Amino acid sequence: MRDWLLHILDPNTRRRLRRFGKIKRARWSLTFLLAIFIISLLSNFIANDKPLIARANGQWFFPVFKFYPEDAFMGNGVNTRPRYKQLERRPLFEDNADNWMFWPTIRNGPEESLEASQIEIDPTLTLSFSPADQLATVEVDSQLNIQRSRGAAGFYGKASEFELRRVPLATGPVEVPEAINAAVAKRFKNVETPEVLVTNDQGIVFSLSPHRPRSSAPKLVRISMERLAVASEEQKGVITPEMEWEGEAPSAWGRLGDEARAAVLARAQEALIVPQEDLAVNSSDGKIRVKFESETVEFPFRPVKGHWLGLDNSGRDVGVRILYATRSALIFGISLTIVTYLIGILLGAVQGYFGGKIDMFGQRLTEIWEAMPFLFIMIFLSSVYGRSFGLLGAVYCGFSWIAISYYMRAEFLRLRKQPFVEAARVMAIGRWKIMFRHILPNALVPVITFFPFALVGAIFTLTSLDYLGFGLPPGTPSWGNLLDQGQVQPYAWWLIFYPAIALFIVSLLGIFIGEGVRAAFDPRTESKLQ
Repeated sequence: MRDWLLHILDPNTRRRLRRFGKIKRARWSLTFLLAIFIISLLSNFIANDKPLIARANGQWFFPVFKFYPEDAFMGNGVNTRPRYKQLERRPLFEDNADNWMFWPTIRNGPEESLEASQIEIDPTLTLSFSPADQLATVEVDSQLNIQRSRGAAGFYGKASEFELRRVPLATGPVEVPEAINAAVAKRFKNVETPEVLVTNDQGIVFSLSPHRPRSSAPKLVRISMERLAVASEEQKGVITPEMEWEGEAPSAWGRLGDEARAAVLARAQEALIVPQEDLAVNSSDGKIRVKFESETVEFPFRPVKGHWLGLDNSGRDVGVRILYATRSALIFGISLTIVTYLIGILLGAVQGYFGGKIDMFGQRLTEIWEAMPFLFIMIFLSSVYGRSFGLLGAVYCGFSWIAISYYMRAEFLRLRKQPFVEAARVMAIGRWKIMFRHILPNALVPVITFFPFALVGAIFTLTSLDYLGFGLPPGTPSWGNLLDQGQVQPYAWWLIFYPAIALFIVSLLGIFIGEGVRAAFDPRTESKLQ
């Protein structure tokens, strides 16, 4: 096939193709782009929520190629499209081995919205440990032993307030400032004392209310203790359903006592089933607040097993939509680039060959048309007539022919005075035949060299319009639509990363091919200065 193709081409074209084949980067880029295009054309057979072939009740069905109502399978009079995944689980297929369905490799369609219950995730739980604001009061005797307390167990790392009975105030992890000791001693002496507010090195604020002399000295003095939590000290860890830590446990876990750990694990078991409120427990460093965060499926959702590129905001598989979007982008780019080139070649050829008033009149119209804003017109027409592939293609073709028409006009102006054209006129060959049989083959270098770049430009235009909401109809898979979702929900990185990678790869391959074609068709490549 390759030898036959080279045989029918003229020697210059064969030499240019061989030169292109020697440019490895361009050759491999063309191979990869063709492979991507072919795979995208087979999207319906690779990823679909409809089976390729189905056999039921002795009949053959081909849902990928043809619409079948549910009545064709169940005989229930329902003429809507069946949900084949649910249909497969019915007794018609489960209880009869003669009835079966043959599915594509990926059993998800581009417009299929999954339910949260269909997403398989590991049932893990994230525990966040953070110091809690603490406020306590203690009542001490003249020996500074605690007689009564409320909320002070967290300061001392005790499980209950009862353990603080008759415990010295300055014990364990609590350091009592000397100013507090002096103020308490004065109160027991029934001496007038102002309000005292002192902070120790641990960040605990001790306060005593003002005291006025009474008929007798007090038996107990009340002291308030307060410690504000530091948000930056929050620690997180993931615990499995078996109540084991994934990786190393947070250091806050090691500071909890056995009773506190048991309380946290009991609450964690419940949090795996239903959401739970925060739990405050005592540790050796004070009170700690534990927050339980179980992962729930909310769309858009991160990549998981079976949906390796994640799901979008409607529960649709991002990988499948990228596959279908690649087909839409390449078909759009190739078909519309060909149409715009045909229009540009025709108009440029007419202006360049005939010249004179036709050329001048055509150039003025082209300049006026080129000055019209493509984007504003596209937005206006989409708002009036709605979004459709036909409207998008018509507007794009109506504006994109201008660049190639300039190049073709210049080529025809240059070639129309060449001897081979004059010879054709002498032989009474018709104008249109001279234009397209004699001049055009010699003027195709700009067309061939700029085609890959125009293809990339068309794909970028489609992606941009879809991103702005003025491209393909709603629901149609497109890179721009996924990027728009990612812009609205920036935490969903997969909605930006994977479509951007697909756009980058296709564009890069197109640019490499364009560079190779330009180098292969450049007449200066093999020229020598004599």
